Amino acid sequence: MILAGRSSLSAQQDKQARIYEEEVYPLVGQRLADLLTEKLCLPPRAHALQIGCGLGTTTTRLVQRLDSESQLVVSERTPALLERARAAALALGDARVLFQAYEPGQHLPFADGAFDCTLANTILAELAAPVAFLAEGVRVTKPGGTLHLATLLRGSWCEFLDVFADVLVRLGKTEMADALARDTAGFPEPEALAQELEAAGLTGVAVETTRWELIFRTSREFFYAPVIERGPLGRWKAVAGKGPEMQDIFLAVKEAIDTYYGGSAFAVTLVGGVFAGTARTPGRAGS
Repeated sequence: MILAGRSSLSAQQDKQARIYEEEVYPLVGQRLADLLTEKLCLPPRAHALQIGCGLGTTTTRLVQRLDSESQLVVSERTPALLERARAAALALGDARVLFQAYEPGQHLPFADGAFDCTLANTILAELAAPVAFLAEGVRVTKPGGTLHLATLLRGSWCEFLDVFADVLVRLGKTEMADALARDTAGFPEPEALAQELEAAGLTGVAVETTRWELIFRTSREFFYAPVIERGPLGRWKAVAGKGPEMQDIFLAVKEAIDTYYGGSAFAVTLVGGVFAGTARTPGRAGS
């Protein structure tokens, strides 16, 4: 069922949700969601879980694929996004959707093996405990059921990261360069992530990847774009310390981008992947 009622959002939360809706989600989250659902077939009488609902557009698409005896549970950690997805579902008047908030870093509020199909659209590099997240996704998937994961992969933001690393080395910021390398390593390689999913309890993990570009006219446009400001910029700033030192480093990065790209557009690559596998029966060795 759809949970009745809608919690009120503060004006600030609503503004942030609108910016995310218009400026961020279409460039990253929706691309991953499209890849996640493109070839998805839900079984009859499915009990499915969607982790990370974005703006609700993918939820609406999934509901349209459910038969009359199926149910979709939507779990989201961001209150503003949960409310917007809930509103979109309420507009459909469909009784096959249940919404459930969850706290980042905690167990999903569902029993072991509760779902025939689990779908997750997230950026693993932004999670504090990605391995635990994968284990939770597998835990709530019924043996013989399927888990589908969409995430950004290694190679994302590579043009910026290369410039950032070069600047840190040139400025003699060795520890910061090492910290940036560790942050970059948080974006998984496809084969390594497939192996992690198999170790977590999946078999027959299949991988599909895609690439796309975000185009910025100048370095200033890049740094002030909501998809950057409300996305990876906070992590990148954390690498560069605080206060005047951080500001000086990012000024050097900005100047380096303008120098390297010499008035031409600054194109930044994103690499997305969808991973799908079957949850093992307990006691059965993985393939």
